[in-house]
Amino acid sequence: MKIDVDHYLVLGVPRTADAATIRAAYVDLAKKYHPDVAAGNPELAAYNFRQITAAYQALSDPDERARYDARVQSALDAERARREQVSRAAATARAAQAAVKARSHQRLAAILLGKARSAPQAAAPRPAQGARSFPPGPFQPPSPLVPPVARLLHADAMARRRAAVMLAAVLLVFVGVAGYLAQRYVRTPGLEVMAASEATRRAVESPPDKPRPVPVPPMQQPSQYGISPDRPPSAPMPGVVADRAAVPRPAPVEITDGQSVCVSDDGAKFAIINRGGEPTVIYNGAAPVRASMLFADRHFVVLTGIVPTDTIIIGIRRGQENGTHVYYADPRGAILQTFVARCEGRAY
Repeated sequence: MKIDVDHYLVLGVPRTADAATIRAAYVDLAKKYHPDVAAGNPELAAYNFRQITAAYQALSDPDERARYDARVQSALDAERARREQVSRAAATARAAQAAVKARSHQRLAAILLGKARSAPQAAAPRPAQGARSFPPGPFQPPSPLVPPVARLLHADAMARRRAAVMLAAVLLVFVGVAGYLAQRYVRTPGLEVMAASEATRRAVESPPDKPRPVPVPPMQQPSQYGISPDRPPSAPMPGVVADRAAVPRPAPVEITDGQSVCVSDDGAKFAIINRGGEPTVIYNGAAPVRASMLFADRHFVVLTGIVPTDTIIIGIRRGQENGTHVYYADPRGAILQTFVARCEGRAY
């Protein structure tokens, strides 16, 4: 069983909250996010209010809350059982693989050292009465416990082959390192002088038909979006590149609770809710999800885990309403497209 919406997360109350706490949280959120008083996108405000009302209706009724808690606990137990089953299966597979590897090592060691277990020798029959037995002396038949000569010769040949392979590998490594050092550090003064003179000649001479540089079109400049009161006119556009600027900037004020409603240039609508540093994202009318914070410092926050495919990343400049970007990536994480988002309110 899958629980799509966490009613406790929507109202911002713990699972042990009583009825008075739940009602107080509902009243506060209703005053703030009611469609008649909420600023911004009316569709998003209506969706937020429906989520808040549904959560309150489910948690205010004791019987409905008990059934909801039972469903949540059942889903958690099923997920825990699935993870334990996967863990046990992985442990069994690792144990089987280790046993196979140990048997392979034992067999290889027995072959290389000439100690392979042979079939049990049959007991030597007693000589029959009247049969001739060999007297004790140097001409007795060989004992069956002595290993065959062929096995000893095979083990010796394997040892010589291993020694030859190791010697060849050491020689190859030595030759490669020596060649690299010779190419890296052995330079004659004549070559250095020739290189310096050639570089000087190229610097002095100027090509007759040198093409003039093409000016870069002024795209995504701050002047296209107006002058922000918290950003100087010469500052770069917000985003990942803006944090690499060498101009020192004062750290913005930390926002522990906030919300922003945004619309990106490609038409995507989303809301970001920050409660105690925990981000919740509602993307294009989908159910609210607890996003993952990929990166965060004093100036920039990066959120992931917004969609199941994990191909949408949201970057937020702290303290700026127009400092939000939407990045579309492929399944491997490479950024394909970037869109600027216009937001109302500040979540960070």
